[in-house]
Amino acid sequence: MFGRRPDGKKIKGVSGFDRMQALMVGKTRVDSTNYFTLEVISRPIDQFIKQKIEQDGIAYNYRDIMIAAFVRCFYVRPRLNRFVVAGNFYQRKHIDVSMSVHKSLRTGANETTIKCRFTGRETLKEVKQALDTEIKRAVSSDNGTDSFSRGMSWMPTWMFRLAVGLLKFLDRFGLASGKMLFKASPFHTSIFFSDLKSIHMETVWHHLYNFGNCGFFATMSKEHKKPVSDPQTGEIKTEQVFEMGASIDERYIDGLYYHGMVKMLKRFFENPAGLEEPVTEEDIKKVPLTPKQAKAEAKRKRKK
Repeated sequence: MFGRRPDGKKIKGVSGFDRMQALMVGKTRVDSTNYFTLEVISRPIDQFIKQKIEQDGIAYNYRDIMIAAFVRCFYVRPRLNRFVVAGNFYQRKHIDVSMSVHKSLRTGANETTIKCRFTGRETLKEVKQALDTEIKRAVSSDNGTDSFSRGMSWMPTWMFRLAVGLLKFLDRFGLASGKMLFKASPFHTSIFFSDLKSIHMETVWHHLYNFGNCGFFATMSKEHKKPVSDPQTGEIKTEQVFEMGASIDERYIDGLYYHGMVKMLKRFFENPAGLEEPVTEEDIKKVPLTPKQAKAEAKRKRKK
């Protein structure tokens, strides 16, 4: 309460411009959403997946690589892992990834969600193991989200509306328990990811939710062939590509910081083997300092 939350630490010293955006320009997450498309050439990822199957017998897929890349980015660039509630800015305490999962691929099959928690230092193999474990558990049995939604399904509309209103009130003032937010709500998460490639669907830019605190939604579309220019030689080649559609809350991610994340993602998509190695301190040093960090670093150097 009064700025304290179980899932994040309130950030002090937020600039007046950022506070103005949160309180005047875009009061809700939907009002503040920016949309972005990243085109990715499939060939390096396909070659890596084939190589790992032949050499190590590990069957990675696109979803594993995409999520591992995002987890690494959220750790190395921590400002991505923030959220805004009631005009206040928070640094998230964990890196959580939510994802929708169908119990089967039959039309009308039940859908559920999973949430995996990471430190950000995981390798690609560790990310895959965590995802596979959660997906297997979600397909074979009910999880916290299933139990929560089933428990509210019997309510008439008016009662359901009151219950949702109460949940929003508790969440707004930091009174909801951390255990409930993690287990029952897929909307309190660092990033919500949707693997549309697995169902052969075109690019979708999914809206953000005003419930919860997720300010980043990413989708991965099916592949298609497209002429692509080689940046080094200028030669035009026909490549298999897919698109990542991203929806982002602009209130806590400025364009320059986000551009750095895009460059980092491209680096991992062009060379997924980099995700097999633990994060290095050199990776962290490449991230631009915030004004407050820069001031503290300058003070530290003066003392030396």
